[in-house]
Amino acid sequence: MNYVEWLRVRNCFRIVAIILAILVVLAVILRISLARHLSIDSWVAQMTTDPTTKVTHSILVDGTKRTVVDDVAERTRVVIDDRGSAGKHIVITEPSSHSHNESYSHVGNIISSRTYDGVKTTVIDTNGSVPLLYYMAFADIVGLIVATILAAPFAREIDGHLEIALTKPCPRERFALGTMGADAVGILASSLLTILALYLCQLLFEGWRLDFSGENARGIIMGAALPLAWYALLCAATTWLPRSYGAVLGFAWPVAIVIGGLTQLEPSNTVAVIVRDAAWVLSRFDPLTYVKLGGMSSPTNDVYDGMSFGLRLSIELLLLVVYGALAVWQWRRVEA
Repeated sequence: MNYVEWLRVRNCFRIVAIILAILVVLAVILRISLARHLSIDSWVAQMTTDPTTKVTHSILVDGTKRTVVDDVAERTRVVIDDRGSAGKHIVITEPSSHSHNESYSHVGNIISSRTYDGVKTTVIDTNGSVPLLYYMAFADIVGLIVATILAAPFAREIDGHLEIALTKPCPRERFALGTMGADAVGILASSLLTILALYLCQLLFEGWRLDFSGENARGIIMGAALPLAWYALLCAATTWLPRSYGAVLGFAWPVAIVIGGLTQLEPSNTVAVIVRDAAWVLSRFDPLTYVKLGGMSSPTNDVYDGMSFGLRLSIELLLLVVYGALAVWQWRRVEA
């Protein structure tokens, strides 16, 4: 009964797959072209070109091969412990005024970085685990785009061939739930494919391990709920405004961005306060409001905008159910 919707999902998924495949191919080309610049050995060799640099090699009691690079002029010391298949553990000590964290990202995963008394210590692990939260951020972007594309199934049924659509030999509720279920599968599949593509790109440059613990686990749950709740919102809006569903989908993102921006207005005058408060109320109906996009190093990772993760997730799921129910209810009321 939902054959047409599955075709829409298939076509959309195919486009996503093609785009991600192109990105993976570009990553392969980039890896090949930069191969000789991304190894630890070439990095150390580049550091040793300075005549003030001294390099010493030793073997620890556990068999770990240690290389120490001392740059007297830059007051920088690099200790590299080669642990074989377990990867390399690198500790960089340098003046905070000369720190180059951004240039170390190609070496491996920056595990920690702290500054004390003008000296910055950076710890890098070439076999460290990558937080899955980073992948979920990109997967959510793709999921939200796919959700926006698919989020007018009932409006498309109403547009031009409603009489035929209403002759389908199944209850409207079952048809609606099947249609929305097909779209949900397409949204989640696109997100998973994005994570897979990013993981393949990671394998080209560093280790294979991913971090699923702590905030990453919460990010996976919220990352799955967000695009579905956004889809339900747009699905309800386009079902209630079927003749303008193109405008609804087209202006959904600009409206959400503007409302989110207005909530950040400084209360400089009465008008600004009124506009900010009105935008704040409207933002409570937007699933994007309850998603935390940053703050991985914050000690209060579970709290955002005064709400715990459990509360934010509960509201997200509630919006999903409410908007989905509104879409189904309006679809039942449609008459030819």
